Amino acid sequence: MMKVFLVEDEKIVREGIKNGIPWGKYGFDFAGEASDGELAYPLILKSKPDILLTDIRMPFMDGLELAEMVKKEIPSIHIIFFSGYDDFEYAKRAIKIGASDYLLKPVTSAQLLEALERMSDTIMQERSERGYKLEFLKQQEERKRMERDRLFDTILSGKMGLQEILLKGQEHSLSLSAPMYNLILFQAKDSGGQEQYSDEGVIFDERLKEELDSRGDIIGFNRLTEGYAFLVMGNDPEDLERKVFSWKQLLAELVRDCPELEYFGGIGMPVSRLSEIKSCFKAASRAYACRYMLEHNQFLTAEEAVRLHDDSQRISVAGMDMSRLSRDIVPNFLKNGSAPEVKYFVEEYVDACGNNFKSLIFRQYILMDVYLAAVGFVTQLGFEPEQVIKELGDAQTLQPSAGSEESAVSYIRSILSKAINLRNTCSRKKYRLVLEKARDYMGAHYQDEDISLNAVASVVNISPNHFSTIFSQEMGITFVECLTKLRMDAARELLLKTDLRTSEIGYQVGYKDPHYFSYLFKKTHGITPKAFRSGGENEAQA
Repeated sequence: MMKVFLVEDEKIVREGIKNGIPWGKYGFDFAGEASDGELAYPLILKSKPDILLTDIRMPFMDGLELAEMVKKEIPSIHIIFFSGYDDFEYAKRAIKIGASDYLLKPVTSAQLLEALERMSDTIMQERSERGYKLEFLKQQEERKRMERDRLFDTILSGKMGLQEILLKGQEHSLSLSAPMYNLILFQAKDSGGQEQYSDEGVIFDERLKEELDSRGDIIGFNRLTEGYAFLVMGNDPEDLERKVFSWKQLLAELVRDCPELEYFGGIGMPVSRLSEIKSCFKAASRAYACRYMLEHNQFLTAEEAVRLHDDSQRISVAGMDMSRLSRDIVPNFLKNGSAPEVKYFVEEYVDACGNNFKSLIFRQYILMDVYLAAVGFVTQLGFEPEQVIKELGDAQTLQPSAGSEESAVSYIRSILSKAINLRNTCSRKKYRLVLEKARDYMGAHYQDEDISLNAVASVVNISPNHFSTIFSQEMGITFVECLTKLRMDAARELLLKTDLRTSEIGYQVGYKDPHYFSYLFKKTHGITPKAFRSGGENEAQA
């Protein structure tokens, strides 16, 4: 109900207005009354009415002065002035203040009710417009979120100066300036595989977002299939260390609440400049790459990763303990790793070999093991043996590469990169089938009001983050933009080929609120549905 407050110094008039209208019957709530502006002001601030009815001429504080004060505190309030004086100067001041209506006494109940109902319609329309704008902006958040997450790669690239980076951060409401920084690279995934859809994965992402929204000193960047990067900012070394510790504790707790998930985190080295984040990222990446070699559900710092590789005495060519060089490590990386991670993975893998990598025999063994793992993995993807040999070479090609440590490392990087590229080629074919299925589902269900990225991701059995990535990469637009275009194309056709009412068309294409449908149609086409129907497509394009 619309709340109405009345200010009138003449008691008979005030009582007549108060008792002459059945407020509830017409959707109004009589919120209070007062005999002058001075008495009314605190009552208005307390009750916060939608509409203020006030006389202009009153003792102590007149209606114009009251209106000015109330407008400052409640800008959205609508004011109807009434007065017995047909004075143009009063009307001009009332308009300047922001009067919504100006009625001359005597005012009948019917006249006042008509003005109130007019005012109520205006208020409802304004509220709807504000709500629609917020809803439309919410729909555009997906692209803004992607642009925000890409800011992390921009920081790492070093292609922008500090001032430009800080300004870019401000565009996304991020304060990136701090005395000290550190990075946590983190991934929480379903134990069955990082790509598949998981309700618990969705729950984790939602809870993580809530936690990040409440923090200004920790910024999360979604790196999609590579997990999250958390930029932790502190005032001094102790403060930074305390924040890193508390944040990793919170992340572990969030995962524990989702039993189907497992996690791993790599923590970098503290730096004091934003321009040094690249070196911090390198340290964190070395630790993060250990997730292919160590048990999950732990965090590893850059220092711990270094100490881990220093402990290499227990590996020897004569009696090797291969617990840190499990046969599953390379296939696991080929299955889940990315091309940019090859460098860090190989560094970790070679470091895990310790001094044994100086041995020619050991290098030959390792290179053969990596080669066979890559060939086996690519063959399982469905590539023909001739194509595998063409891409990866045969076993003879690795012999010269074992001659030195440098050439061996280069060979391992090359063979892993080639295998991952073949995997990605295979994945793109698979993703085309996934996207066809997604498009078919969207085409059959776009009229459902509750259709969402999560719902479609569930249908194609891919995690929402991963689905969002491949959708935008392959389609060139975000999921929300594609859904809106699908609905609007259908609406255009119905507008031109049927005589259905606009509200009916909005309902048929997935918008249960006809006003929001009209708002969104105009926002996307620059013309109302009614005008589009009258002038056709040419007018919309003009």
